[in-house]
Amino acid sequence: MTTRWLPALCARSALRWARAFLTATALAVTASACEDQSGPATGIFVGQAGDVLIAVVAADDLVTVFACDGSYDWLGVRAWFHGPLDDGSGTLTNADGATVDLEIHGDQFSAALRGELVTNGPYDFTGTAVTGDDAGLYWGQVDGWIGGWIVDEAGEQRGAAIKRSTDDASLVYIEPGQTEVELDDGTVLPLARMTAPTKVE
Repeated sequence: MTTRWLPALCARSALRWARAFLTATALAVTASACEDQSGPATGIFVGQAGDVLIAVVAADDLVTVFACDGSYDWLGVRAWFHGPLDDGSGTLTNADGATVDLEIHGDQFSAALRGELVTNGPYDFTGTAVTGDDAGLYWGQVDGWIGGWIVDEAGEQRGAAIKRSTDDASLVYIEPGQTEVELDDGTVLPLARMTAPTKVE
């Protein structure tokens, strides 16, 4: 009797071991894929929450972040951040006391923007890395003016130039590829697409 059932028992045992092996292999592959998505953040990312766009320029876990809802007739949110992350995640605080919590994994990111001066906030963003040479973060600085514009891959943009000494705003639009833009007071602001993290102050 025992001998007759032995082959079946062995077969069932082998099947259980095979299933266990395949499960362990699948878990290892999944873990490896997750690990591939972690590590230092690098890339240019754009996301949106309501009317606010956010851009992240990252290289080796150093990031510059700009969030803005500036259009032709409205400016409520304008916030710059610059600093390090730890394996793609971290919290940055700017001079106005606003904070942004960032999580970057591969070509995806999420961000939470909050602070007393963040109009109608807080905001929770999700977004992806951009492709091509048009979408991203454009900026310029001259004569006390600091300008920042975010362009997404659909061509939608948010941005403005601010004069630090007076807090005046110049709400103008830009075109990707422009090397300068004329502000409302006639000031010509040099313009460039940010491709590496740069502290803006």
